[in-house]
Amino acid sequence: MTNLTRLLVLAVCWMWSAGAAHACSCDPVSPEAGFDRAQYVFAGKVVRADQHAWLIEVERAWKGGERLARTIKLMDVYATLDCEFFFQPGQRYVFFAILAKGGREVFYHPQACNWTRPLQSTRVPVEGSESLWLEDFIAREHGPGEQPRAERP
Repeated sequence: MTNLTRLLVLAVCWMWSAGAAHACSCDPVSPEAGFDRAQYVFAGKVVRADQHAWLIEVERAWKGGERLARTIKLMDVYATLDCEFFFQPGQRYVFFAILAKGGREVFYHPQACNWTRPLQSTRVPVEGSESLWLEDFIAREHGPGEQPRAERP
């Protein structure tokens, strides 16, 4: 019964807080599966926005930090589709992303149907009746995160 309750709460949280993407039809995925699916999982602040392209100041990385620069370019491959993203300058997010390259330029895509969303916007259930912010859950499972270590993108 506890697992069923946890899954129900997780599904409700996931559907309720899909604030970073709009009207995207996705099957629910657990935070653990989302973490495994992403190449990069990091928290950062949007410092510049320009038509579905953002400059992100990476604050801490839980996955892929050794290959991330302090500032990266994030581009929305889903622009004009149901899963497009709308990140706001000055706001902080947890990003689940993959690497993309265009010629010499290195940039990243946030993954639709994953857990990319504003910090302190989504609580995930843990043992018992406890719940944690998504980023706190990630830190509990994968450590506190680290500063990005790459010299440049």
